[in-house]
Parts: sequence; C-alpha cells; structure tokens
Amino acid sequence: MAVTELLVADEIMTRLSDKARQDVALNLHKRDCQTCGAPLGDQTPALAVDDCGPFLSATLNHQDCRPSGWYELRTVMVGAHLSWTSRFFTLPMDEKNNRPPRPMFIVCPHLEAVHLDQDGGDGWSVNTERHWRARGFRPMGRELIVDKWVADQAPPVARLTGSTIHIDAGMDGQWSSSANLDTIKACRALGGGLLLGISTACEPTSTTGPTDILRYGAAGHIYLGWVPLT
Repeated sequence: MAVTELLVADEIMTRLSDKARQDVALNLHKRDCQTCGAPLGDQTPALAVDDCGPFLSATLNHQDCRPSGWYELRTVMVGAHLSWTSRFFTLPMDEKNNRPPRPMFIVCPHLEAVHLDQDGGDGWSVNTERHWRARGFRPMGRELIVDKWVADQAPPVARLTGSTIHIDAGMDGQWSSSANLDTIKACRALGGGLLLGISTACEPTSTTGPTDILRYGAAGHIYLGWVPLT
C-alpha cells in the first residue's frame, strides 16, 4: 500500500514539486528501513533523496537511522534491504470475443525505493514508465500486444518449477511466486507463456484480486509484456 505519511525535509520540499512528491509517495510502500534493514513498524518513515546526478533515488528509512534530507552522493546506491512482492494468478479477458483468461505474474520490484529522472522539462518525476517502456513493456490498452514478445531485446526469463514461476529480469531483479492449478494450466496451454506486469504503484499482495489489478492497469500504473516460458 502506498505511503500515506512521510517525514520530508525542507530541502526536498523546495527541490521537488508537489506533483513529484505525490508520485513518490504513491510509488513507495512501507516495509523495511533502507539503512538498518529492520521493519519500519508504526513509525512514520523518513524520506531520503540520494542525488546520483542523472537520476534520484528516494528511499524510506527510520528517522533515527537516516534523517529525511537531500543527499548529494553522486554514486549509484545498491539497495541491500529492498523488498519486493508478487502474485501469479489468472486474469479474465474479453469473454464476448471468446478470449480465454491469461496467466499473469505481477511484481512490485522495490517497495521502499523509487527512482526519478528529468521528465523532459525542468522537473523530476518517477521514471518507472520510462524505464520499463525502454525494456519493451507497455500499459494496458492498444499499445499492448498479448501472447507475443515484440521488443527487439530479449525478454526476461520465465521458468515454471512445479507450482512456482521464477522470473529472471537480470539487473532489474529476480522474483518468484506460486500459483493454483488453473493458472498453471493456462500458462502451459497458451503456447507456454504469461503476462509479466511490473508496477511500483501497485503492491500485489495488498490487492483483493483481478478486479484491483485491472483498476491499476486501466490507470496506467502497470507495464506489461508477454514472456515465453523457457
């Protein structure tokens, strides 16, 4: 679930627009402190912004571990304490056109951190969409091609072991999730593939099911691609 309360330093308030701060909060999820690794618990998390030059990294921390502030690091920080969540389920399709349900793996690849870059103007914005578009993923709608990987670069690797799907997206992360028998059958029936959905706004385990997923997708918060099973 998106963060609803944050400790935000004055410098962040000055250097990030209201919209940028709202987008950051929408794409962050309260789990573990990115300094000590312990649960954030009931404490209001402190927002830290690491200025790495061409992009920013916004993270959640205990205020006592790392006070909210704008840190001029100019280096790439590796998130040793980052968490991710995922779900693997069957997504209903258009029954009027006799399109069968599609197996869908959705993941929030980093709960407690989100990246920003220049949005083409003078300001900063969360770059989830731009990053995954560059990887070949598209939002729900006319741009999305289902049942076929269409990007020039190789897709993430998907492997089914028993009732567990494993996804290897290289530097972007490695994730897994179990599924019920119907989803596994759908995965094998459709030429051996699945829809892989990436979102930093939708935390999969907090959704109630496919209806919630479709709502996030319709709002443009999930970026999808058809990934074949290896």
